[in-house]
Parts: sequence; structure tokens; C-alpha cells
Amino acid sequence: MLKVGKIVNRVAFVVSIVSYGGVVAIMLLNVADVLLTKLLGRPITGAYEITECLLLCTIMASFAYAQTKKSHINMTILIRIFPNILRFFVYGLMGLLSTGTAAAVGYAALQQAAGAVARGTVTSVLFIPLYPFYYVEAAVMFVFALTLLYDAALSFAAMFSKKYAQLVSADWTAG
Repeated sequence: MLKVGKIVNRVAFVVSIVSYGGVVAIMLLNVADVLLTKLLGRPITGAYEITECLLLCTIMASFAYAQTKKSHINMTILIRIFPNILRFFVYGLMGLLSTGTAAAVGYAALQQAAGAVARGTVTSVLFIPLYPFYYVEAAVMFVFALTLLYDAALSFAAMFSKKYAQLVSADWTAG
């Protein structure tokens, strides 16, 4: 099971490169836009809408990586007092619900992309097609769902294994 976790972590890291690239691109674009506006009085046409499109991909692409680093907030204050089997069952169930939500968002992004293709939806200034950004959103949300599913499976395994129980609860803060 831990080998699967290593693969999931690698995939999430690769997806996180989209996020890193987006942050750098947004930063450089906005700095250049401000400098050109202040120094030459000539802003970069469409900088705001490029930033919007990049921001969609940047934020969504960071979710899976954050999950592998256990950076998302989990409310364990109540389940910490449960007996081990119940504690990890409830935690795994929360993971399954989160997985379903992430998968639903990915599916919705696919539907949004299909609608954008059918309607020929583009941005208002530069006429950039929007569907590629929705496809990126869908892909990274499915990777996020995969990381959540792995963590849920690990939680269910923790019901019967001290090794997995320690691994799952290692970052739960003490009350």
C-alpha cells in the first residue's frame, strides 16, 4: 500500500508543477504590467484575463500536492477520542466524501469544457478559448480525487494496523 502512496505522491508532484508554473507566470505578467503602466503608460492588453485563466489552473493544481503534504485542514478534535476502529472508519468515510466531491468537481469541469467547446466560449479581450483551462481543471481535480481516495484507503487500513494508524494520525495535533 505504501508503494501505491509513492506513486500517488509522484503524480501529485508532477501536477503541482502546473501550479508552480502558474504562480511564476502570474507574478511575472503582473509585475511587467504594472511596470509598463507606471513607466510607459502602456499596460499589457488582456493581462487581467490571462491572470484569471492561469489562476484557475494554479489553484486547482495545488490541491493534490497539498493533500500529499497533509496541508488541508481536518477536524480531528472529536474523532481523536473515539476508539481506534471507529476513529479511522469515520476519518476514512470523510476521505471518501471528499473524494466524491473532488471527482464531482472534475466531472463538472469536463461538462463546462464541453459546453465551452460547443459554444465557442472565449475571453472578452484576447479571445482566448476557455475550454483548455477547464480540461486542466478537470484533470487536476481527478488527481486530487486520487490522492484523497488513497488517504481514505489508508485510513480504513489503519483500523487494523498500528503502523498505518500511526502514519494516518501522525499530523493530528494533540488536544
